[in-house]
Amino acid sequence: MNNKFGAGMVTSCITLILAIVGFIAYIINANTAYFSNLGKNPIVIASLVIAIVALVGWMTLGKVSPSWTDVLPVIAPACLFVGGVTLLNTRINGMAAIMTFTNNAQNMSDMSSAVVAIAAIIVAAIVGIISAFFDVKKVAEN
Repeated sequence: MNNKFGAGMVTSCITLILAIVGFIAYIINANTAYFSNLGKNPIVIASLVIAIVALVGWMTLGKVSPSWTDVLPVIAPACLFVGGVTLLNTRINGMAAIMTFTNNAQNMSDMSSAVVAIAAIIVAAIVGIISAFFDVKKVAEN
């Protein structure tokens, strides 16, 4: 049997990279001066970690594995959407306040990491949905 990577491997790698970038940007944002009083949201952290673990599991196990692994490409984007929407929900009031009342260089810098985190997580979720339609491994028939 000759295993080759399918289109799903490329889109899964993109999803994984975006999810990790979003997770790192969220941790950075949670430690900024403006947003540090909100703390780290356990729902965001748990959903992103579950999504990353599901993506790694899907990429390593692929289609040549037990049937229960077929749920992994569905879990990842669902968890990414939960994390992204929860993060957006916790940051939207602060971002509105920064844009209207407390607009200075420090607060704009703090807001930029929130925007990067939200954008990376939501784009990762969309790419993850697309990735779920492709196989990560192609099995050559002899």
